[in-house]
Amino acid sequence: MAGVLVVLLAAALVARAAYAGKALPSVRVAGVDVGGADEAEIRRRIGAVLSAREPVRLTLDGRTRELRPSEAGYRFDLERTVQEALDAGRTGVLGGLPATLGSLLGTRRVPARITVDDRALRTAVRRIARDAVRDPFPGALQVDASTGAVEAKASRPGRAVNQARLTERVRAELLAAGRGPVEIPTRTIAAVPTGRLNELARSAERFLSEPLRITGAGAPLDLTIDELAPLVELEGRDGGRSARLGVDQARLATLLDRLAARAARPARDARPLAPATDAILTGKGSESFRPRSVDVRVRPGRPGRALRRDAAAEAIRAAVRSGRHAVRVPTATTQPKVTTAQARKVDQLIGSFTTPYVSGQPRVTNIRRMAATIDNTVIAPGATFSLNGLTGERTKAKGYVEAPFIAGNKIEPSVGGGVSQVSTTVYNAAYFAGLQLDAHTAHSLYIDRYPPGRESTLNFPDIDLRWTNDTDAPVLVRTRTTDGGITVTLYGHNGGRRVSASPGDRRPAPGGDFQITVTRTVRYADGRVVRQPVTTRYENEVESPSE
Repeated sequence: MAGVLVVLLAAALVARAAYAGKALPSVRVAGVDVGGADEAEIRRRIGAVLSAREPVRLTLDGRTRELRPSEAGYRFDLERTVQEALDAGRTGVLGGLPATLGSLLGTRRVPARITVDDRALRTAVRRIARDAVRDPFPGALQVDASTGAVEAKASRPGRAVNQARLTERVRAELLAAGRGPVEIPTRTIAAVPTGRLNELARSAERFLSEPLRITGAGAPLDLTIDELAPLVELEGRDGGRSARLGVDQARLATLLDRLAARAARPARDARPLAPATDAILTGKGSESFRPRSVDVRVRPGRPGRALRRDAAAEAIRAAVRSGRHAVRVPTATTQPKVTTAQARKVDQLIGSFTTPYVSGQPRVTNIRRMAATIDNTVIAPGATFSLNGLTGERTKAKGYVEAPFIAGNKIEPSVGGGVSQVSTTVYNAAYFAGLQLDAHTAHSLYIDRYPPGRESTLNFPDIDLRWTNDTDAPVLVRTRTTDGGITVTLYGHNGGRRVSASPGDRRPAPGGDFQITVTRTVRYADGRVVRQPVTTRYENEVESPSE
């Protein structure tokens, strides 16, 4: 026996030497014979088989879906599997010689090192389940608008997927490198019973037997059976497992539009009433202005009324479900943007400015048109004045005509040319009122009718004049045009702000005509002093009549 053992061990040693760097005979990996193959050959043989794993086939309703292993988190560790194939039969007691001998006498199977990423697998299964799930169809109601008869349309069961079971089945298929197919495990979801559908059909018939009176939105509205029939429908609930009477959403929206129009009473803003003025301030250099007290009348505001759409929709749904034939829809009170109390705070002339023009020019037509558009505008506390927003695009249909306009440092004819004078005049009125100046752009060419560094061009829609009413009172904008110029006057209450403008000297501008810095100083009643310098650069100077 000892001699036989020695002989066998010797044979194992000889095999070790003969298969150095190679897999021992009879080693198989995932069914692939790799005996006698070196590392590169093992990689080639099993890599081609396991790395190119065929899709998992999934069946449901006689249809087959395929899931790529990579989508399900399938990973094959080729390097580790190759190394274990080379080590097979070379480890264990007595230096692994008994194991080597076992490899010579029989087949040694080495498992492929395959893993499945749980997160990727669950994501793939959820995607499969979404495609396979089918909500129950709760049924439907077919209404004959002429007779009010209602017929129930049968429901249909739904289907759910057991995702936990499907996950385990796909995992086992991937790890075993099986050929499938895998059946998707499902369960049936019961739908609305026929008896319940018939009961709802009879309820709908009873509801449609009388008109529906809706009050609360102006004069009462009576909906006839012809109008109600398209509105009533079956409302599926709990994913189609149950149902109740409901309303068609599109037709309900149309009905709410109708009710909203009947209920609507727009709020009316309170309006301060003050006269347009003649010229008060016209200077182009160092100027100052302080508010002056004035008598201002007020046209009171009035709250409005609007339909509460969501609450009205729910009230109509409840009436249909309960079979009631009278429903009162709720409304809400809407407040004006400018209240009477706010308007009564207007007791000052807070800013004004006048710029001249030569009467009879086409540009004056445009100035008068824009001035009339913004006259009597009221800017609520915290709101923003936008000249483009108020006047829109200048067109012939609005009464504007062609007149000179500065574009790219050139003077060209344009419909609405000249309205920059309105912008400049409004800008200076807001400037001396001490209001928050948000956006203005000076002309590229200086025009001598305007204060240098204190003017504002305009172009729709990209160049605008904007300022914010940062006071507690509304601001009333009044305009006045005469044969000699335009005056803009602002009424409000700015808390006694005093404003001065201090222009610096004209300085040469590199590549241009000149530049100038004008500092606005705002003195508040509480003692604060805010200085706001603005530097403007001009290319050239242009005589007044050309723009």
